[in-house]
Amino acid sequence: MKVLLWAAVFLQTPLLVLAQFDFSFEHMFESATSGGRGDHIQGSPIWYEQNYENVQCNDYVCQDTLACVKKPIDCPCVFPDSEEKCMLPDKKSYVCISKVGRGCSFVEKAWKGLV
Repeated sequence: MKVLLWAAVFLQTPLLVLAQFDFSFEHMFESATSGGRGDHIQGSPIWYEQNYENVQCNDYVCQDTLACVKKPIDCPCVFPDSEEKCMLPDKKSYVCISKVGRGCSFVEKAWKGLV
């Protein structure tokens, strides 16, 4: 009998916690800017499509930021305040890494297989 009581308590506790905090995955990713709707959050597919269609650009539109630049290599990092843009040795590509990390010299060493 005690086993059944413990099982009932154990199985119902998560439900009580969820009900108490109104937790759901739907609310987990909402933003104040979305008005409670997850379809207009910046970076969501719908937001991206709507904004991509409105970009006025005669050159190249960066896929990550929707910035208008002359060439793809000129695209900015998505988070310029916290990311550093590292040009790869082929001079045709780049990666954005955390400014807190090891820096572009580490990227260059990794490119050359020295890491």
